[in-house]
Amino acid sequence: MNIDELKSQWKSMELRIDRLEKDNKSLLSRISNERMKSVREKLLARYRALIIVCIFSPLWMVLMNELYQVDVEVSIVYAFLVMALANFYMCKLIKKVDCSKLTIKEALIAVTKVEEYLRKFQFMGWILGFPLIIILFDVFKEMGHPEAIYGGVVG
Repeated sequence: MNIDELKSQWKSMELRIDRLEKDNKSLLSRISNERMKSVREKLLARYRALIIVCIFSPLWMVLMNELYQVDVEVSIVYAFLVMALANFYMCKLIKKVDCSKLTIKEALIAVTKVEEYLRKFQFMGWILGFPLIIILFDVFKEMGHPEAIYGGVVG
């Protein structure tokens, strides 16, 4: 073997290594994009489920009113509807965050905005939740079934 043959073999190996490195980078980026997409889709599915729960909970309360003749507070219905709207807004914010299409700065700003609204809505949920729990225990007491109160405490 002479030096020219070694140089040509070396160059062919370098080209092959460069091509393999590019393939690895593209494969890694596709995997990370699919992972981000699946996490985003899971989060959206969770918020959609919360929207459904918040919409159907007042209907369940009305059904309880019909079955047990217990007055359902209107504030409970409004609390569930407000939380359904909050969850709907969170879905819209999460849909806007597409890390594969945004720059790093835009993605960080969008994620920070989502987290900020998440904290605000969690605080709003706590504010709406405490009176709801008190009203719920009052409804359990009016039903006259002590096991309902015990189940409420355990739940």
